[in-house]
Amino acid sequence: MKTLPCSIIIHLFALIHAIIVLICAFLNIEDEFLLTVATVSMITIVAIRKGQGMGIIAASVIAANIFGFVIGTYGAELLSNLITPIALHAITSFATTEIIGFAGLLLFNSFGGGNLQNSRWMPNLLPIIGIIGILILIRVIYSKIFGNILSEEAVNISLQLFLGNSLAILTLIGCNIFYIIVSHRFTWFSTPLGYVVGLVLGTSILATATALIIGYNLPFGTNKPFEKATFVQLFSIAILASLLIYVVMVMISYVYTTRSRIEKEQEKRRLAQFQYNILKQQVNPHFLFNSLNILNGLIEEEKNEEACEYVRKLASLYRYMLQNENEHLVRLSEELEFIDQYIDLLKVRFPYGFTIDINIEQHYLGKFVVQCSIQTLIENAFKHNIVRAEQPLHITITIDDDYICVRNNLQLKSSSSDSTKVGLQNISKQYTATIGKDIIINRNDKLFEVKLPLI
Repeated sequence: MKTLPCSIIIHLFALIHAIIVLICAFLNIEDEFLLTVATVSMITIVAIRKGQGMGIIAASVIAANIFGFVIGTYGAELLSNLITPIALHAITSFATTEIIGFAGLLLFNSFGGGNLQNSRWMPNLLPIIGIIGILILIRVIYSKIFGNILSEEAVNISLQLFLGNSLAILTLIGCNIFYIIVSHRFTWFSTPLGYVVGLVLGTSILATATALIIGYNLPFGTNKPFEKATFVQLFSIAILASLLIYVVMVMISYVYTTRSRIEKEQEKRRLAQFQYNILKQQVNPHFLFNSLNILNGLIEEEKNEEACEYVRKLASLYRYMLQNENEHLVRLSEELEFIDQYIDLLKVRFPYGFTIDINIEQHYLGKFVVQCSIQTLIENAFKHNIVRAEQPLHITITIDDDYICVRNNLQLKSSSSDSTKVGLQNISKQYTATIGKDIIINRNDKLFEVKLPLI
């Protein structure tokens, strides 16, 4: 089902529900267990495809079972006089599955998620399967034990008593909110076992307390406890109400935390963009300053043709910078084309005295680097080292474990000790702000090397 849209998956499961009902009717066996498994499977698959977490999947499974029971039961009552029982059960199962499936899909789309339709990532299915198995077991045991006790009349009476006791309602709401807050603060609840044990125990204790509150008519008091309904009936209604409230609270909590996380991520991106723009504004003047110094040297030496050629190539380089000024990253192939132009620029000023060897395999050219980062390293090498025909500067650009390595031999100028290292600092900050990964700098007496992460 990896390639099927979620809407098609829902239609298929609705059809499966109807087929299960018809087959079970033909074989004269109960269909409750199989229908529960099919509903849980549909919700789980759709939730995983939409990138939802374990808590939302479990809450959605609970909600699907509760709402499925309510919609199916009362929907069947409305149509009972129009359709035969077997066809009625199949039609209501199909319609209920469609309603629950698309309601869940709408909910998951509003939450957002990991977009697993376009991702190879899959969650750890074992904890999810374990939780779903336990929920199905609870559902079946609940039906077998309380199915005969909870008649329609008993349910209506218990529900009226519950809705008429504000203390019981406030207790369920308050305790579920408290449980959600506590479960978010302690890591023990994040494990599958902790999650299930906490939910089962918490719901059972809370349902017991709620049943006692309703049965004894607290806080008003009565001399005839459990006069209109038994403890088991009130306990059952309290469990359903507690689970329903828990599901609603989980959804609200998830929406709130998701919105907060999105806002924080947006703020981080805005801050990174701001920092990146500041750094680029520092790099470009730094490059222009060095270029104008070279141009000034050509003019002082009265090399007019070389100066004109230098200006043309300098304009071409700035055209590249302007075309990509809004981009954090550029393809390595584009950056290397820019480097070729920059090397031509250097040859105007240094006809002799340096070599730049680029040895990069073809399949790396689709990777990305921070714009102008390689050029800045070459520029720094020329700035801080002697460049002469009798003492040439050698620069190599290679790949080493998904890093671009720019190396040069060290033959430092006497003024290099006064370097502010603005170029290296800017490259480091750009990589940190853009991808959260820093550059690597290696140096010894003979070589200077900077490694830039490939993205």
